[in-house]
Amino acid sequence: MPKSRPSHVLFAAMAVALASPLVANAEDTALFTTYDASSTAAVDNSPYINMIEGLTATQRGRPLVAYEFARIQARPFFAQYLRYLEGVQVDQLNRDEQLAYWLNTRNFLLIKGAVDENRIRRYKQLRGTPTDPGAFWTEKRIRVNGTELSLQDIEQDILFAGWDDPNIIFGLYQGSKGGPVLPREPFAGATVHQALATAGRRFNADSRNFRVRGDTVRISEYFDWYLPLAYNNDEAKLRTHLASFADADAQVLVQDTAKLTRRSFSTDFEQHRIRQTNVDLGGRSSAGAGGFGS
Repeated sequence: MPKSRPSHVLFAAMAVALASPLVANAEDTALFTTYDASSTAAVDNSPYINMIEGLTATQRGRPLVAYEFARIQARPFFAQYLRYLEGVQVDQLNRDEQLAYWLNTRNFLLIKGAVDENRIRRYKQLRGTPTDPGAFWTEKRIRVNGTELSLQDIEQDILFAGWDDPNIIFGLYQGSKGGPVLPREPFAGATVHQALATAGRRFNADSRNFRVRGDTVRISEYFDWYLPLAYNNDEAKLRTHLASFADADAQVLVQDTAKLTRRSFSTDFEQHRIRQTNVDLGGRSSAGAGGFGS
């Protein structure tokens, strides 16, 4: 199989991550809490861009991964990208760059995990829930600075333990139809909070996820999935967050008096299917196309 094009980018970028001198700044609320507040180092995200451009097709506004194609064409790149992510010196990044790194890493690991599964069956059971995660979420998938991590570890012990930003829930691709869309652009430290807020507005613009009608507010059960992690099991915090996405005249209603009802959250696995694995998602021959896996 031809060698993946972004290999030189992956390993050259490690020098950037190592460039900034370390200043020990630590919090005591999560794993990987040491950071360099003065660092301007940025993790190179071009491999993520290559992955999305080469392996997804957009259907009804949702970028869907062509997993069958990825299993044939993309495994060498996935293994190489994983090694790169494992080599990033996370403690030498500033906090925003760390947040972007963990979001991108977590979403990549979900995609890689689905590729590693020869066929996704019983995804609902494999995924479980944030409070009762299944085998897919608890399997160790990456080793960072000597620590083996699962999807659940990254979500629970790094992202939500380390950052007080409920918009993180909108940056977590679930691989299922009812969850947030897969980000087409990687998160970047300089814009990560704005990007999460934008993802939140997009998620809540869908009436299946958030709808105000009369004195009733209907929300997706997806919010309940992350109620313990994002809102500390406090519905008042959830209401306050929801109100930020409501029209001005409905914000008080949503935050204080509305009846909250739930719409079932679809855990059906989503993917793009293509008939010919020798043609990439742009319609070009995969051999010598200069894209993902070439």
